[in-house]
Amino acid sequence: MRPKSKSSRRGFTVAELFIAIGLSSAVLLAVLNAYIFVARSYTRTIGFGLPNEPTLESQGRRTLANFARDVQRTSAISSPSASDITLTVPRPLGGTQTVRYYYNNSSSPGTAIGTSPSYSISVPGQSLVRIDCATSPVTVLTMHSSLLTCVFTYYDDSGNPYTTYTNYQIGIKQLSLALTSQTGKSANNTQTRVYQVASPRLIFRNKSLLP
Repeated sequence: MRPKSKSSRRGFTVAELFIAIGLSSAVLLAVLNAYIFVARSYTRTIGFGLPNEPTLESQGRRTLANFARDVQRTSAISSPSASDITLTVPRPLGGTQTVRYYYNNSSSPGTAIGTSPSYSISVPGQSLVRIDCATSPVTVLTMHSSLLTCVFTYYDDSGNPYTTYTNYQIGIKQLSLALTSQTGKSANNTQTRVYQVASPRLIFRNKSLLP
């Protein structure tokens, strides 16, 4: 039986090793790029800025649900504007309390000031907050962040919108809220689509009509 030749027992050459390493690196790089693409697409789709940050959709739904509940129980309003409204709603155990919805349209923190009770609170930029004035100190809940726009629109009992509010405050019978929001940055390709949500015209069921 003839012994095996030296050529049949030799391993990979240096050139073959470099080729194998190059091919493996190319495959790993392609897999990594695919993973990054999928991760960014997923981030843009669901609207996460951080792993535990609620989605824009869930923030919008929560905001409209709380807003509708408060508006439909309202017996009086004060200081209506396109970005700020104070509602008088019943207490769980009797009596009434005031709840304020305040939108800070600046990218920097702003200050919301109240007189009854007296308070001065910092509101995050581009955020809508709900201020419960029944507690001392007042309780502030951020309803929605990363907002582009937030607009309160007021209507009379026939559904006609008001463009000014002060002189017609007692005649305001319906209210709606419209929001647009977006997270991420275009620079690193993580910017989400603009999310839009709006309530229907909500009726102040307990508010008296203009005589």
